[in-house]
Amino acid sequence: MHSYQSSTMLKMVLPCLLLGTICGAQIDDVAAKESAKSMQASTSQLAQREALRAIPLERMAPPHRRAVQRVLNDCSLYRRLPTGVVACQPDLFTWLMLHPETLVEIWRELGISNVDLERTGANSFRLSDNAGTTAQLSIVEQKCQPGAQNRIVMLADGAYDGKPFQRPIHAQCVLLLRSGSFQETNEKDYVAARLDTFVRVERTGVKLFAKALHPWVGKTADKNFLDTLQFVGNLSETACRHPERVRKLVVGLPGTPLPLRQELLRVAGCDSATASVQQAQRIRPRRK
Repeated sequence: MHSYQSSTMLKMVLPCLLLGTICGAQIDDVAAKESAKSMQASTSQLAQREALRAIPLERMAPPHRRAVQRVLNDCSLYRRLPTGVVACQPDLFTWLMLHPETLVEIWRELGISNVDLERTGANSFRLSDNAGTTAQLSIVEQKCQPGAQNRIVMLADGAYDGKPFQRPIHAQCVLLLRSGSFQETNEKDYVAARLDTFVRVERTGVKLFAKALHPWVGKTADKNFLDTLQFVGNLSETACRHPERVRKLVVGLPGTPLPLRQELLRVAGCDSATASVQQAQRIRPRRK
């Protein structure tokens, strides 16, 4: 399983971009209507202009709006990561996007990541990958509706302190996460998600270095994002098929308060009452 940690080169060049692996205008009927080209990663001006239009600056508090505008007006790197589509309960997807610290704790509990993500306020977080990268993350605007019809705008201020640089490298990043869902004819729910990233790297020399390595770094970010979506989909599938496994995992999360653990179990359908119904449905004989 992928480690969910950015590579050394990614940390040197884009210290904030790794945040995109743990977290719009809405994507209406996205999986049914998106062409194969539009679901691929892109650095085009057309994609960048569409993403800029989708960021509701007028809905942000003035300090956040000024900080976001600074990044957008002095963007060193832009990338639209590929649209990912996974089988997933929409409510569970939204819950995990709004509680990324719990998702990161699940990874740590399973031994697939060494990243720390601590909630420091209602919409703010502190991140460390314990390998030189640190960041402060704020959700500066969000609109979440039923069916995972979500738009979440995040602002990150991060730094990398390590080789080969003699002093820390600082960067700011604006992340636009958009999602939507649809139901197939087999009544299975799917969630589609897209992440647009705007990165402002300080120091001219590092900006040039970042642009030169952008194609390689971008592929790493693409993989991290898609792997994260797949993990959320796998968690949702396990909750449906084997709720007792997810219940055991969530109950044992040491850093998640009890009310949040109970809420996650309810949203995932793994509380005792819901799990009993799901179990009965799985063993119910088919009608002849």
